[in-house]
Amino acid sequence: MHDTSLHTMRIFIEENGLRDGKTIVDIGSYNINGSYRSLFDGSQSKYIGVDIIPGPNVDILIDSPKWKALKNVDAVISGQTFEHVVDIPLLLNQINKILKSGGLLCVIVPSQGPAHSYPIFRGNFTVEEMSGLVSDAGFIVDSCTITQVPIWFDCCCIAHKAKAVK
Repeated sequence: MHDTSLHTMRIFIEENGLRDGKTIVDIGSYNINGSYRSLFDGSQSKYIGVDIIPGPNVDILIDSPKWKALKNVDAVISGQTFEHVVDIPLLLNQINKILKSGGLLCVIVPSQGPAHSYPIFRGNFTVEEMSGLVSDAGFIVDSCTITQVPIWFDCCCIAHKAKAVK
């Protein structure tokens, strides 16, 4: 976690009222140099940290029965994680299943910077790559931008799950 990512996620959370009694799932929540949990301190929202291994700031393991039971989540956030995911389309499809209709997604990934393997490094992302992955998973991309802060020049993709037609 770095300061720019924390700042970018704070803005997303505040602009979308995600501290007001919502359920938020943080994918890749294992605390390495900080986490997003602190952004929900004192809020009415329920923060759930999810990762592939147990550890600090991890409430649920991905693919566990608790993960599979998640439903109608208001928002999924993820920072500095997708560059370490082998099967991003699979993960995005799983996220789509747990989000409620109209639910929000915010993914922050590096667009530049050195390789960093924890446990793998898939690579950095352009706006076009991240937007394509998210929209291919059935999300509507609201914005996808690059921060102008070295060394990572984070790509922040914000999207929502299409509302169910009645």
